Amino acid sequence: MFRFLVLAVCVASVSGVFAQQSKLEIYFNQVRAGKYPSIPTEITKPENASNALSVLNGYLNDSIVFVRQRAASVSRYIGTQSKVNAVRTKAVDQLVMAAKDKDNGNVGAALLYLTEFKKKDFTKSNQDTLYSIFKRKQAHLNILIRLMGYLEIQTSKNDLYNLSQDQSLGRKDRWTAMLALARMNDEQAITDVLNRVKRMPLTDAVVYDIFPDLVFTRRPEAISFLVEAIYSDAKNCESPNSDNAERIPCAYRIMEMLAPVIENYPLKQNASGDIETTDYTGALQQVRNWFKSYTNYSILRDTY
Repeated sequence: MFRFLVLAVCVASVSGVFAQQSKLEIYFNQVRAGKYPSIPTEITKPENASNALSVLNGYLNDSIVFVRQRAASVSRYIGTQSKVNAVRTKAVDQLVMAAKDKDNGNVGAALLYLTEFKKKDFTKSNQDTLYSIFKRKQAHLNILIRLMGYLEIQTSKNDLYNLSQDQSLGRKDRWTAMLALARMNDEQAITDVLNRVKRMPLTDAVVYDIFPDLVFTRRPEAISFLVEAIYSDAKNCESPNSDNAERIPCAYRIMEMLAPVIENYPLKQNASGDIETTDYTGALQQVRNWFKSYTNYSILRDTY
């Protein structure tokens, strides 16, 4: 009886692999033909996801650049849709390997996909591999630096400090290194970041380009600075409505960017990142009142 059960489990497992192989084979045959098919949704089901990732290994090592890129995209899709730790970790393993691709475009895509995973999805081995990639100084270094800051890869701290002080580099590279250090709770880095931001006037450019960097650090000092800005009614930002030339308070944009990083935030976001409300004035007042009542709010650090 026991042998029969073992045999049945093995047969079911092999059948599952072949089923996913068939679905993905059809998908990648279309990709090779220059088409843009939809990823088969069946492969994300809990009973199929792990087998599908196993099948993907062959496509991740394909000789065709675009096939490898699509394989990484499918791996990212399976991993981010799954609630199973082992599946998410397996997808991260594949994407970290994809970040070593010979094609720079594929490297950039893989690194961006990795930012969609939670910190707990990464193993120590993943972190070591990312650090070794960083040491090669290959393409898309800014994305990788931020990723290392998010993962708090301690072995990179000295390297990041040296980058932040290297005057031969552009301002963007030095700024990114400083942000990564701030995310890793380096006190001097967050002090330097805030000192620079506080000297900047509140404009569209600062709100859209610099304030998200403050959110990335997840530092209480940075978040507190943004919360203070929510109370300003100064109309320093352009309306997102192209038909409305009137300027609006930057606080509307700030309340949106804080939504995914504050625990129990009073407003929810839709898939596009917009606040779910038909009354932005009322939503802003709701957020202001909430911060007045909950001064000891918690900052979420387990997402990029």
